[in-house]
Amino acid sequence: MKPIDSDILDVIENNMKRGGPGDKTKPGEYDTTAWFHKTSKSIEKSMEDPSSITAQTKNQNIWFCSIPWTQVYSEINGNYQACCFGSDSRVSIDDVSLQDWMENSEYMNSIRREMLDPNSDYKAVETICERCRSDERRYGRSRRTNCMKMHTNDPVFWDGIERTARFFRETGEYYFDERICEIQLKIFGSECNLDCHMCMHANSTMRWDMAVKKGVWNEELFGPMDNNRIEYVNNALKDRSVGMLEQIKKLAPYARSIKIIGGEPLIMKRQYELLDALIECDEAKNIIIKYQTNFTKMKAGRHNIFDYIPKFKKVAMVASIDGVGRDIEYMRRRTDWDEVEKNIDICNEYDNTVVDFNGLVSFLSVMRFHKVIDYCKDNPKIHQINWAMIERPKGLRVNNLPYKIKNKLIPLYKDWPDIQAALERPPENDCNIQDVLKYLLKQDEAYVGTRWEMHLFEEFPELEEFWEG
Repeated sequence: MKPIDSDILDVIENNMKRGGPGDKTKPGEYDTTAWFHKTSKSIEKSMEDPSSITAQTKNQNIWFCSIPWTQVYSEINGNYQACCFGSDSRVSIDDVSLQDWMENSEYMNSIRREMLDPNSDYKAVETICERCRSDERRYGRSRRTNCMKMHTNDPVFWDGIERTARFFRETGEYYFDERICEIQLKIFGSECNLDCHMCMHANSTMRWDMAVKKGVWNEELFGPMDNNRIEYVNNALKDRSVGMLEQIKKLAPYARSIKIIGGEPLIMKRQYELLDALIECDEAKNIIIKYQTNFTKMKAGRHNIFDYIPKFKKVAMVASIDGVGRDIEYMRRRTDWDEVEKNIDICNEYDNTVVDFNGLVSFLSVMRFHKVIDYCKDNPKIHQINWAMIERPKGLRVNNLPYKIKNKLIPLYKDWPDIQAALERPPENDCNIQDVLKYLLKQDEAYVGTRWEMHLFEEFPELEEFWEG
């Protein structure tokens, strides 16, 4: 392999750690050392005032998160949340407009107030933001800390966030004024072409089909396949975009970015109507479009994403990658790794496009995730890497691996303390590795005789000695 130039190595190092990986955190203690490295005159002035939001954030006098000030988010069931990790508000996009939600929701305003109060008891935060609070206690790192590291090092973006938060602190009101909004709405259904073993079934039509038609299900991991489950999934699979495009167009002058999530968004035909609408209202040139994608398909019918990329200010392709080669082809069944790499290369031909990796560290992937990190180190074409620990289903959490395997893995993640912390945790008391292995072997059985046939103990032979079947 040709040696990589030193200047490119510097780029790769920055890309590896831009979103939080590698911060010297430990359970119960998050690290703000790398926050506010890139500043502006206004940020430097704020840092001199100990009562400012910037200084209190940096010094950890307040538990501040940029997301409640910037993100409009709805889940697959149509309900608003603070973000993808926030608790369910039980308020539907069918009942409350996007603007009304951001400006008048007590759900959102309650956590905003607490995030600005050095003396807060964080009662609302502990409920609504429980996942990030828990992740920081367990791993020292969370979605909040990832976003804060990125956002505090974007001076223009942060200046807008602080002005908005400062106005709220002074008046108790939130309003749209700055172009800092990120719209993330799961409104196009859950159509997906992959059968990722860790994915919750409401998030993928393929997962649901395999469960219903092929019996790839395990009650100990996913709960009962009862009428409540069926009703929830069928509701989640619906397209909810009717009436939403006009609302999004109304907020477009305040939108910094719009993130489209599936299922697999690039095969959803209705999402291209949103792109067309943004182009027609002449806002596309001001907006970053983001996709959370499996990177296997880049078009739907006559629509090809490569025709749209030049129309937008920037395009961020966030690839769900937690393995490379055969590893991901097993874990995210029906993936073609060669196709993924080809699409990465095509995206990198566009000057306004970046490719990010965002992986899920789980029972299986943690045994190979160090290869993903190495892949990013060797490939400057990957703009940045980030990851999260799997939360559900609980049985697929990293800590449920046998100690023999975990002890061998821990040294491989010496530069990534959050993954080490996950591996060092004891197994969940109510989880049994036999249920996990039984489920994975059932998925193998469903693919026998197909071109996606693969076998657990051939791909992960270190697990076979623990199988009691």
